[in-house]
Amino acid sequence: MKPVALFERKSLAAALVLAGAVGFAGAVFAQYSQDQAKPAATPDSQQAKPAATPDPTPQAKPSVTPPQANATNKATETAMSEQPIIPSKAEMADAAFKKLDAGGKGYVTKEDTKGLTGFDSAFQLADAKHDGKLDADEFKKAWASYTGRKS
Repeated sequence: MKPVALFERKSLAAALVLAGAVGFAGAVFAQYSQDQAKPAATPDSQQAKPAATPDPTPQAKPSVTPPQANATNKATETAMSEQPIIPSKAEMADAAFKKLDAGGKGYVTKEDTKGLTGFDSAFQLADAKHDGKLDADEFKKAWASYTGRKS
């Protein structure tokens, strides 16, 4: 009696292993079995409709740029356009000056700092030459006044 029970256990185990292997193989086959040359089967409601007769007059098609390319182009344009980048108050004066002096002029103007809310009074106080420009030293004083910390 024992040999039969042992045989049944082995058969059952073998059947389970085989069923698992077939199930796994079926999943793999289903994923890769579709011939790429043939269109995928679609329900009747999603079948392609006949194409309209093409317009005999050729027209220029608008170029479509992927969103990532647009973001890259905008970043490049901004960097190349010499537009100031508004620094945060947490930045050191030297780093803030470099961001605001995007063109490398050696000074920043009120126009460059217009994005810094509340910086006008610090600008006026630090503009020792009264020329409407802050060089690096003048800017350090203005930045210290604006941020409330020494540079």
